[in-house]
Amino acid sequence: MTVDPATEYTITDTPAALARHYGPLVFRAAFRVLGDAALAEDVQQDVFVSLLEQPPRGIVSWPAFLTAAAVRRAIDRQRQQRRWWRLLPLWRAQATESAVSSEDIGAADERARRLRAAMRDLSPREAQCFSLRYLEGMAIDDIARVLAITSNTTHVTLHRARRRLEARLGDGITEVSP
Repeated sequence: MTVDPATEYTITDTPAALARHYGPLVFRAAFRVLGDAALAEDVQQDVFVSLLEQPPRGIVSWPAFLTAAAVRRAIDRQRQQRRWWRLLPLWRAQATESAVSSEDIGAADERARRLRAAMRDLSPREAQCFSLRYLEGMAIDDIARVLAITSNTTHVTLHRARRRLEARLGDGITEVSP
């Protein structure tokens, strides 16, 4: 087999060849953790995109490496979903399945009012990061770029904002947990 010294891949170990050969293995590993085919497909794509972005070197066992990568990304995805459900009110995280009653509207308005009041107690940077991440759905790197801070600072700021909101809102915002 010929080895390309720039990437240390064998010719048959290009990301495209790995995706064709090990794609089902990566999907199954992610699906076992997540239990959702669409999310497992997203994880599968993330794993192989990361191979394109930063090719690993010296892999002894591709199945072991790719399975471990899929499980780690699936766990990260699961944690992200739990944070979402724990932090946002029911009206924001889940579409209604039936007609909305005036009682439901009143409860949603109350949750939204409590979240707005709690966000006023955050520092301006924490409120910005939280809003961009959880209300606008922006990626961490995009938030860092917009606010001219590092990704690490963004992560720390989001962590602090979540903890402060959880402490302030208590069970009022954690009505739904996965």
